[in-house]
Parts: sequence; structure tokens; C-alpha cells
Amino acid sequence: MKRLIVIAAAVLLLAGGSLAALYVYMPDLFGAPPAEPPPPAVAPEPPPVKPSLVHLDTIAVPVMLEGKPQRQVQFAATLVTTPEAHAKAVEDLPRLRNAVISFAYGFFPEYFAEHPKMDLARLKATLLRLAQRTLGDGVEDVLIQSYIEM
Repeated sequence: MKRLIVIAAAVLLLAGGSLAALYVYMPDLFGAPPAEPPPPAVAPEPPPVKPSLVHLDTIAVPVMLEGKPQRQVQFAATLVTTPEAHAKAVEDLPRLRNAVISFAYGFFPEYFAEHPKMDLARLKATLLRLAQRTLGDGVEDVLIQSYIEM
């Protein structure tokens, strides 16, 4: 009796596997609807334009309050420019560095006289406006890479 059950199970498994293979590889035998044609190919999107980066070296500014050095601020930034404006930004980087240092010597003492800590969002927005005014509209963003108050 056990042999008969084993043989019947083997026959059922072989029959089921055969029917499944026929259904997968020959669906027309079972009256399955024909497969839909593949959708038309969509043109791939053009690759995004990579922004150009221009690194502004670390700038260190002593903060003088009431004629005495109170702290020192060091920060480094990177400019995000359009590819067309990259060469001009690299060429005019010394002008921008000079403008940032001039701004920092005037801004930081006034700011720290009223506030205990720097608002980095405000500094970023100010540096962006300064860079756009100095280098032109090709500057898209300013990334503050590091900021240290000592």
C-alpha cells in the first residue's frame, strides 16, 4: 500500500509540473489571452548638468569687541556655479576672497556684540549675496564647509 501511495504522489507531482510548464511556455494550449505588446520605448531623460564647485579657502577673522580680541572665527566655503560661469569664478576668486574678508571684519564684531552664536543660515545667505554681487549671476549656492568659533 505504501508503494502505491508513493507512486501515486510521484505521478501527481510529474503531471502537475508538466501542466505548469505547458502553461508557462505554451499558454495558447490552455486558451490564455495573448501577452500584451511591450509599451513603446520612452526616450531617456538627458543627464542632469553637474554644477561646478569652486572652493574658497579657510578664512580666519579675529573678532574685536571694545578694542580687545574676544574670539576668532574660521570658516571655509564652496561656491556652486553654473558650468559656464566656472572659469570666471576661478579667475575672480581673489576678488571674492578680499570681499569676504572685508565683509567679515565689519560684520562679525557687530553681530557678536548682540548675539552669542552665529546664525549659519544668515551667514550663508549673506555670503551668497556677496558672491553673486562680486562674481555675477553664475553663482547658484554657497556651501559652508566648516565653521569654528574660538
